[in-house]
Amino acid sequence: MSRKTLVYIALTMFMALAGLIAVQIYWTRSIFAQNEEYLNFSVNEAMQEVATSLEDLVLSEQMNRIQNHRRLMREIDSVNCLLADWRQRYSPVLGKPGGIRLEADGRYRLTDDPVMRVEWRDTVAGVLVTGSFVQADYTSSYGLSDARKDEIRREYGLLESYRDDLLYASRMIDNLLRTSWQEAPERELGRRVAPRLIDSLLVSALGTRQIRTRVEWGVFSTYGGKLVMQKSGDYGMQLLQSGFHCRLYPRQKTEYPLLLYLYFPDRLEFLVSQIWYLIVASVLLFALLIYTFSYTLVSIWKQKKLTEMKSDFINHVTHEIKTPVSTIALICESFDDPDVRYDEAGMKNVLHIIQHENQRLQSLSSQIIQISKMEKGDYFLNKTHFEMHRAIEEAVNNTGFQVMHNNGRIVTHLDAENDDVYGDRTHIVHIVSNLIDNANKYCTEKPLIEIRTFNVEGGLQIDVKDNGIGIAKSNQKKIFEKLYRVPTGNKHDVKGFGLGLSYVASIMRQHGGRVWVDSELKQGSVFHLFFPQENRTSA
Repeated sequence: MSRKTLVYIALTMFMALAGLIAVQIYWTRSIFAQNEEYLNFSVNEAMQEVATSLEDLVLSEQMNRIQNHRRLMREIDSVNCLLADWRQRYSPVLGKPGGIRLEADGRYRLTDDPVMRVEWRDTVAGVLVTGSFVQADYTSSYGLSDARKDEIRREYGLLESYRDDLLYASRMIDNLLRTSWQEAPERELGRRVAPRLIDSLLVSALGTRQIRTRVEWGVFSTYGGKLVMQKSGDYGMQLLQSGFHCRLYPRQKTEYPLLLYLYFPDRLEFLVSQIWYLIVASVLLFALLIYTFSYTLVSIWKQKKLTEMKSDFINHVTHEIKTPVSTIALICESFDDPDVRYDEAGMKNVLHIIQHENQRLQSLSSQIIQISKMEKGDYFLNKTHFEMHRAIEEAVNNTGFQVMHNNGRIVTHLDAENDDVYGDRTHIVHIVSNLIDNANKYCTEKPLIEIRTFNVEGGLQIDVKDNGIGIAKSNQKKIFEKLYRVPTGNKHDVKGFGLGLSYVASIMRQHGGRVWVDSELKQGSVFHLFFPQENRTSA
């Protein structure tokens, strides 16, 4: 797959992901806007309900006052009639002559006349009718004892005092009914409505519409130009700017109406809580899509790199195989040439060459098999307890000849007090040999390789230090990947297939350890191997 194709795939996947995210955001915002519109509608509806309820309560109270006033008037008329009767019967005793007059408004009022005069208007015929005159009767007071006279005066006084109390109550109710709402609306509001009542009505109206969040309210007087009543008193400016308001007592035509304002401090949180499941699902979906697309792109990229490395590996192996095969083929042809004669020394030399080239072929075949095992990760490990120092010495002996061939040397500092390790000794000797071989190959001077061992917390650490060409920071994380080879510029004389360090990393993982490197260009490298030593159980 070419880089151009990979870019096209990445762009297509990115556009698809961006489109899905845009569509999801659009629908989420649409649902949010619908919920916000429904909230505004429900709040305005609830406010109208509260305003109507408050007005109904006020009207009900007014009707009660009117009915109470009428009852008082009837009671006062009854008492006046009784007082007039007492005046006529006991005028000499009471010293208050007079009677009662029925006026056109239907009210009975006391008079100083000694008779009861009845006068009314016939509303049907439109004729003023005057009733008969009833002469006062004073005979009831004759022959009364002084005690009885005192008792009559006392009872009359009590009845008159009761009538005065009724008149006072009537005047009070009449004043309430005649109070001008237009002249002092904010003062009258406190008489009509209690703050607890407004709060209770609001909570109930909003609750029936599933609006259960903190609400602040206030009543604004257009007469005084101020908020005359608030729930908490903390959100004055927010109330006036909230956009939620309605007129209180809408059926009363007044010049200075009162306005009810609402403000929701947690409005955004409430709206989000209505669609939290959708937001969570969208976020999870976005995360899943982004992860899937990213994982797919990374996998494609890794497969592309792996394919390129495998292609380079096959080309390199093919080139490497051609040399020993061609050499062996030439030797075989020389045996068929009658002009070529080998003495004993020449024959030994030819056999040595064939043996050397055969070893090269075997090495190539074993590395190809190693790639297959690394792909599957099915190394067979025969783990036992062994001494690491002896394994390192074996690795040094195996690779010492190549280092000496380059006029180099290997220095060991085996300082670990506890070198017992549980693992596969053969594979561990191989990975140490690999590190020594790399240090020898990637050195432009006389190789100097130092191997140190020491105990650290939880295990044993081995450091393999060289004075080679070093590794750039950008390549240090890649050198443990399969088939990866550090670029060496114009230097092509270093043989290898990019398997050694990936093999080291794989073996270390299977032993529960790890490998890492510290290196700088032209300053050499130090490879660190850590082996855990917690497991001391015998194999």
